Amino acid sequence: MPLRRVTALLASAVVLTGCARSTDDAARPEETADASAVDATAAGLPTTTGPFTGEIAVADGVRPPTNSWLAPAVFAPADRPVFTGTLSVRLRADGLSLGLPAPQASEGILMGAHPDHVDLALGADDYVLERVDELSGTFAYRRDGRTTGRVTMAEGWPYVAYEAAAAQKVDLPASTVAADGGASAEVGGITYRFVTDGSFSGTTLELAEGGSLVVYAEPAGASDADRQALRAGAVPLTGTDVAHAVEDGRASTTFTYDTAGASTVLASLPHQETTTDGEPLAATVPSVYGELALASGNEATFSVAAREPVPELDLANLDDAERSRVAGRVRADAVAVTFDAADSYYAGKQLQRAAQLYQLATGLGLTDEAAALKERMTGELDSWFDPEGCATREERCFAYDEKLGGLVGQEPSYGSDEFNDHHFHYGHMLYALGVLAADDPALAERYAAVADAVAHDIAAPEQTAAFPQRRSFDDWWGHSWASGTAPFGDGNNQESPSEAVNAWAGLALWADASGDTAMGEQARWMLANETATALEYWVAPELPEEFGHSSVGINWQGKRDFATFFDAAPSAVVGIQLIPMSPTHAAYLAEEPEAVQAMVDAAVPDGDPAGRPLVDYVIMAQALTDPDRATAMLEQLPAEQVDNGNSLSYLTAFVLSQD
Repeated sequence: MPLRRVTALLASAVVLTGCARSTDDAARPEETADASAVDATAAGLPTTTGPFTGEIAVADGVRPPTNSWLAPAVFAPADRPVFTGTLSVRLRADGLSLGLPAPQASEGILMGAHPDHVDLALGADDYVLERVDELSGTFAYRRDGRTTGRVTMAEGWPYVAYEAAAAQKVDLPASTVAADGGASAEVGGITYRFVTDGSFSGTTLELAEGGSLVVYAEPAGASDADRQALRAGAVPLTGTDVAHAVEDGRASTTFTYDTAGASTVLASLPHQETTTDGEPLAATVPSVYGELALASGNEATFSVAAREPVPELDLANLDDAERSRVAGRVRADAVAVTFDAADSYYAGKQLQRAAQLYQLATGLGLTDEAAALKERMTGELDSWFDPEGCATREERCFAYDEKLGGLVGQEPSYGSDEFNDHHFHYGHMLYALGVLAADDPALAERYAAVADAVAHDIAAPEQTAAFPQRRSFDDWWGHSWASGTAPFGDGNNQESPSEAVNAWAGLALWADASGDTAMGEQARWMLANETATALEYWVAPELPEEFGHSSVGINWQGKRDFATFFDAAPSAVVGIQLIPMSPTHAAYLAEEPEAVQAMVDAAVPDGDPAGRPLVDYVIMAQALTDPDRATAMLEQLPAEQVDNGNSLSYLTAFVLSQD
């Protein structure tokens, strides 16, 4: 990994190895008198630059939206489409193409590829992301450095809007004809509508300065009332807002779309069951996630069941013999604990593994083992949460990447230096820290500066000078995206919803331990939504028969796969949806016993766990539906197959505690 080195001019030149502290004030986030503590921490960290060398299409002052639905257009201009949930749009330097994806299913793949149906030549030579908020983004198209027009898109908004910054002509598809006070074109069997205040000359649209064009796809089977609502809702969008709350056992979300007082039309995902300030339409929009409901209005609200992080196993069901068995394994595992991983992912897993052992030791009254584990863990945490760490070493520390705008744990792994998987990596660490600091305020104070910066890297409640708002979490989808720059043709993706659930559980535990009430509320809202979508779209999804599987391994914006990035074995595809299988995971998975059993049957069809990757987590899932069968599988499991983020102690305690 490239690490910046600087020379400190003291009495003599001293070269610092590892990540280095920046001497270029202009390159750092702007520091002001009222800068937040996390911004101050980020500004003081050593710096690093990752391997991403491509163009970043953002205007001055706009933070690159890593891990976002917009990332493909920002980090790979003119190449890869973005998906709004309804339409897909491929931006290029001189214009764009858009279309309504048509879902197609085959064995293990449900594809909704971008169709280049409507091409708009905008007479530009480049574009940049000029504005971004919770659900929407505006791209400025430019020619010779001068803005010629702006394209606005939003998640859950079935339109694409263009505003001319200068008088211009826009060529529309050859099949365009006048219709309903605007125009329409049928392409690929889909009718696309063009609503504008401009004038037409054949298939050429003439726009005055400030003129607008709004494009949408008319759903098949739309009624006259639907068509009227969609036509009336084709108005310019200036921004969006998201409000959330957790109360009375529900986590609620409200999306607001600002269209200067005009009513528009909004789309909702199957899990949302949204109510709006308007009226529902009869028509729906097809997607790889099912039919998306449409409704008129500017405000949409839905709620899901609230969730609490559950950090500790309930050992009350263990009899004396079982407690003795688990205690013996805890003693052995505690002695064997190592922190030999230098990268942020496996180090995080090792820390959470140790935290689980610490809780078992505490719950079983093994005070010596608990004390020893806590001492070992704090030694590791001292390294990771030392703000000066990366000034003197190249591992077990955090540095700030000025280019992409966030923290990178050193050493990086799985592309974390391109901002992949930050919530997975850092969630394991925050979980462990939250467990230890829950009853030790001194530890919370000791690690607060860097830990709060880590928390804000993945989930800042508001954009700050150093961090974007909720980097990893997509408010509209209700779950996270794992790819930093999303260099794919199917949008962003997430492979491990369970590690995302773990991230927000860990964030809530840290927020509670550190007394951050606002972060704790947001973490619980994210936890509730990530859990709901994990069940809806990964664990117990509705899928076409042609897909051939009961669960999904990787969800993309425009595709769904029964696969992983690392192993094609069914136990790996299932296991990555379960890891690290904390009591928080057990609580929601137990609500879908038939789906969980189907996953187990797919992963271990013959009941023999030997040689199957991540099968220890599958055994834990089996314990939720059939503890006796899980116990039999546990007895057959070779000890070396226990994942490095798990332990035989915790695995045994989990299985036995489900009786």
